[in-house]
Amino acid sequence: MKKQQLIDQFDKNAMENIKINLQEWKGKKYIDMRVWVKADNSESDEDIATKKGLTLSIDLIPELIEALQKAQKAIQMKPINSTGDTIS
Repeated sequence: MKKQQLIDQFDKNAMENIKINLQEWKGKKYIDMRVWVKADNSESDEDIATKKGLTLSIDLIPELIEALQKAQKAIQMKPINSTGDTIS
């Protein structure tokens, strides 16, 4: 049985949000980062998970954090122009 715990969530845009869940499956722990469509009907208040996302073993969290920090640093140091090239 899959166990799931919501860690955090934030809006991606007006229609979608990103949810970060800690999951356990067959005795192993994973972190799941997924795009969810916000509920907009009166029948259900539950958001709907999409296929857009990433599931990683919790052992890879340090590498993920390091990669995101590198991405943040790259964005701050070398903005990308409209053609997709970095600006020197």
